[in-house]
Amino acid sequence: MSEQSQAAAPGRVVVRFAPSPTGYLHLGSARTGLYNYIFARRYGGSFILRIEDTDLSRSTDEAILQIISSMREMGLDWDEGPELPGSHAPYRQTERQPIYHEYIEKLLAGGHLYPCFCTPDELEAERQAAQAEKRAWVYSGKCRALPAEEVERRKAAAEPFTLRMHVPPGKTVFHDMLRDAVEFDNDTIGDFIVQRSDGTITYNLAVVVDDVTMEITHVIRGDDHISNTPKQVVIYQALGAPVPEFLHMPLLFGTDKKKLSKRHGATKLEQLTAMGYLVEVVRNYLCFLSTEFDESMIAWTMDDLVEKFDVLKLGTSASIFDPEKLRWMNGRFIRELDDVALGERLEEYLTRVGFYGEPAVVEKLAKLGPDALAAEVEGAETAHVLRVAPDVEQEALTRRLAPLVREKMDVLADFVPIAGWFFRPLTFSAEAAERLAGTANAANTLTAAAAGLRELPEWSAEAVEALVRDLPARLEVKPKFVFAALRLGMSGQTITPGLFESLWVIGRYEAVGRLMTAAALL
Repeated sequence: MSEQSQAAAPGRVVVRFAPSPTGYLHLGSARTGLYNYIFARRYGGSFILRIEDTDLSRSTDEAILQIISSMREMGLDWDEGPELPGSHAPYRQTERQPIYHEYIEKLLAGGHLYPCFCTPDELEAERQAAQAEKRAWVYSGKCRALPAEEVERRKAAAEPFTLRMHVPPGKTVFHDMLRDAVEFDNDTIGDFIVQRSDGTITYNLAVVVDDVTMEITHVIRGDDHISNTPKQVVIYQALGAPVPEFLHMPLLFGTDKKKLSKRHGATKLEQLTAMGYLVEVVRNYLCFLSTEFDESMIAWTMDDLVEKFDVLKLGTSASIFDPEKLRWMNGRFIRELDDVALGERLEEYLTRVGFYGEPAVVEKLAKLGPDALAAEVEGAETAHVLRVAPDVEQEALTRRLAPLVREKMDVLADFVPIAGWFFRPLTFSAEAAERLAGTANAANTLTAAAAGLRELPEWSAEAVEALVRDLPARLEVKPKFVFAALRLGMSGQTITPGLFESLWVIGRYEAVGRLMTAAALL
């Protein structure tokens, strides 16, 4: 990238984000939307959301609603688009077909299109011949010079035909804001189809018409689209429309240097939020992948990103998505939250994953790992989880636990296996029961602790700690055995927040009852 392209600020800015509604919002797509949004806001421009739903076999209305929800969750508010119509409506490609056909007529009238009657078998024969000669295949153009009489005769005979773009000889050059001039020899492009034999419009024609009619000035998208760009530039030029500035951003790769996909784990925003990643952290991480990073950036707000993150200064090398780095960042962000903010985030998250409806069920899932919990939450619309708001006691308990679990969590899902036991009756995991049974003097320890807690004059974390710390000397038992017995006895599991604070949080009567129940099992 040249210094000139780095320094040059754009003039008027209108950008668009055009996801395909074939599923949840992929992180690569989310990153594209984020970069477009930041670019528009940084340079005082407009941000349009439109939906490329021409793949009818895979596009769903549910996916559109999910995309809209994810965009809003990320804080990417659009100036025009679904639910916020403006002068460039409609925003779904399936609703824009008459516009595309209007532009098809313009291109036909200008002599830029021609009918192609080649059958699939004929085209496949061309491909195989090119393969045999070890050369890239482009359409031969055999129908380009068909006499008008033959064209009309074959149309009258109802022969199926496509419409192809007549690509002129020479070269196609466009400007990429990261790469400067990018040049393609038109012989390598070939006359491409813009309308299929069934009358539907292809991607390259639709996207150009959308960008022209929506007055898009800058196209920011993944560099896997570079090969499409010369075809689109040919269409712009044929229409006599201004060609936008392009910025083809590097793709997201996994740590194995391959394009990010399911094999790399969670690749969708909803998966990550169901695992307990905070949206702000995901958003920031997607930006920091492409810039020099320091830890002060972890807590950046959207305003900070708009002010300090310049899309024009991206590199061109692929960005590596490292789940471990994201988890580390999320943990750092959690530990910077104050008690109130962390309590609110936990409450929102636990509601989202259905914890307050069925804590035991969600706890069981969470112990399998955040991935298992996320997989279940993704199917929440089919009633796999019961999403209910916490009652007053559950809300208060969540807020009290927030500061106790802060240092133990990297993702919010970690709360459930660590502290889920507070919300359900005492039950023992097999491992916890075995450990308790093997803990020296466990029954006496539990009974003595219960008696002491029952009579404790003041119920505070400090008073609980003083009583518990006095037990080893009084019972002549090593502290590690006392603490182990109480931890296992109060929770039924091996991992908990701090012992003294946990006993205090569950309350005098619950603590006494749990310890006595545990003692009775020995």
